[in-house]
Amino acid sequence: MKIFALSLISLLIAIHTAFAQPATIDKLRSDSKVPGLQFVWIDKDKTTNYSLGTAYTGGKQGLNANTIFQAASLSKVVLAYVCLQLVAEKKIALDTPLYCYFDYPRIKNDPNSKKITARMVLNHTTGWPNWAQNPMQKGWSTSALKTQFEPGTKWNYSGEGFVFLQLVIQNILKKDFQQIAKERVFTPLEMKNSSFIWEERFAKTATFGYNGKNEITERGEFFLPNAAFSLLTTATDYSLFLKALLKQHLSTMLTDEVPTNTKQIFWGLGIGIQKNEIGKFAWHWGDNGDYKAFFIINPEKEQIMVCFTNSINGLKLMKPLANSYFGNASWYDANGL
Repeated sequence: MKIFALSLISLLIAIHTAFAQPATIDKLRSDSKVPGLQFVWIDKDKTTNYSLGTAYTGGKQGLNANTIFQAASLSKVVLAYVCLQLVAEKKIALDTPLYCYFDYPRIKNDPNSKKITARMVLNHTTGWPNWAQNPMQKGWSTSALKTQFEPGTKWNYSGEGFVFLQLVIQNILKKDFQQIAKERVFTPLEMKNSSFIWEERFAKTATFGYNGKNEITERGEFFLPNAAFSLLTTATDYSLFLKALLKQHLSTMLTDEVPTNTKQIFWGLGIGIQKNEIGKFAWHWGDNGDYKAFFIINPEKEQIMVCFTNSINGLKLMKPLANSYFGNASWYDANGL
């Protein structure tokens, strides 16, 4: 009995120490020169939240669970979720050219662009570049958009595709994407600190970004919704979304696998797929310059990790945190894509 008790104690200690504790994560954050991070770990019905480091919201202060971050490209997964809702409702078809739903002026002189479907947008096989030009510049929305290769033939990451799909969905539902996201995602999932556009209530809670010199930069006061990058949210809110995604549409997203430039990474319908020694994981990263974010999902074990940072160095945390929580393995960030 004594041996059994000691073995049980040892097992419990091992389980307890398998995951990085707040002090360990905070040291990793500090060593990586990341001023602040929000971290959420979900293991089935158990959720752990950490808010560590510093936010700058007009004055230096401790970061907390309600601090607003830029989600960057994690925005795209929300659009994919809405799109699959509409597919289920038969309001859009994955393989119908999007030009049939919306006459996009930017592609009028490129016949290949008129072949692009929702499936091609979601798995990044449109043939378009990431951006034709800087999407924050005034002339971007009227710039010409042309394919670089035949749509559907190979992978190339493109934010432009998600803007096109956003415009199609807005045209189908006759609402802007902020309202669509609010009605279909934020309100039903109780994501109270989320928006695709800047809200005045964020003035006291939104962190600024930090560049490589640890200098304060900007915080993304977006005034038009852009489903490719403008989501403002918290790790807690976003984890609520991922829990819903895991139950409703993730299996569909993972059915299509398009190879990318990195042989261990594939792309599904709006989400990345990583394969390594311990399994198949859903994954996405966000990169808005001085904001970096990522999530990883183990669908089989119903485990979710979300990390938001206010630093250009934020993706340095991905591999060590993944090793700590999912297990030691080969993890792949955005560098090879």
